[in-house]
Amino acid sequence: MMEKSMFDREKTKDIFDYQYLDSPLLDVYSYFHTKFTTLFDEYSTLYGIDNNYFYIQNNILCNAFAKKSSTRNIIAITNGYPIQINNKLSKSYFENIVALAFINEKDVAEAFCDLVENNFQFNKFFLDCSIQFTFSHEFQHVLQMNYGEHGFYFQENYEFNKFDLRKHVWEFDADRMGSYEVLKLVFSYYKKLDFKSVGKLKCMLILGCTSMVLTQYLFYLGIINQVGPNYKVTKQDFYTKQYSHPHPLVRTINILEFYFNNISDDFASLSLDSQTLLINCIGFLKLYFESFIINDNVTDFLFGDLELYIDAINEYNQELYDSAVQDETITGILNARNIIFE
Repeated sequence: MMEKSMFDREKTKDIFDYQYLDSPLLDVYSYFHTKFTTLFDEYSTLYGIDNNYFYIQNNILCNAFAKKSSTRNIIAITNGYPIQINNKLSKSYFENIVALAFINEKDVAEAFCDLVENNFQFNKFFLDCSIQFTFSHEFQHVLQMNYGEHGFYFQENYEFNKFDLRKHVWEFDADRMGSYEVLKLVFSYYKKLDFKSVGKLKCMLILGCTSMVLTQYLFYLGIINQVGPNYKVTKQDFYTKQYSHPHPLVRTINILEFYFNNISDDFASLSLDSQTLLINCIGFLKLYFESFIINDNVTDFLFGDLELYIDAINEYNQELYDSAVQDETITGILNARNIIFE
């Protein structure tokens, strides 16, 4: 028998073995593992990446990461990630989603109601969008490390370590990759509907975007690693040039803007404006967080913080964009994919 590589031997104790868990935990881990490995195989073939390796790390906190060894392209999630994400996207939190119909124009309002009446699985849709975003974000890091420096290690949670503008730029770029891939997933979901309409496409595009914004706010409000039902808001103070990742609000606006720009390019006839997209995202988050945050003013977290920091967010995102289009690694990936950029 061929001896395991040094990487495999070192990682043996690090790997979380879920095979002996009872259902439904086994079902949750199997679902996430299958999704990530399938996506990794598909994208690796598409982008010509060899020696990919996915595993679930033995770590109870919710996290995902990418790294490159001398022989492997690695994407991993922690064993806390499937449980926390699956629990936070529980079906019970989507019971009031039809209320979003009241803030929309007629065709979108009717689409929300139709989807509810036809038992559309909103929680599974959100879960799949969340997985797609996380995977695509980490896969972009794999591409970055194949085109540029190999020594970087990227994890989804920010760390209180030394600021590095290039890491922020690469996170900015990875979020855009994730955003666009979620847009593609949403359209694939829409194509499978038995009864299609412009309103339903708008509705699903809104919900796909909301799934990504929700993920950022779970981290921003410090809820992601908490076990309910008594959740406590512990907001991350706003910053720009600090730590390993851009602030969740900076990332939220970047994701929103890139997602909307691609809707405008790919679905121009929909006339879905950015204000409608934002209002719906925040409207859903209000319904969602009010279902389990009792003693805090949710509206202040959702509207007040964005209003307070929006100028600084826009200014910093512009700086990240300007740096991204000058970064040799990012431009190398864009050129290889024949993507036009300024």
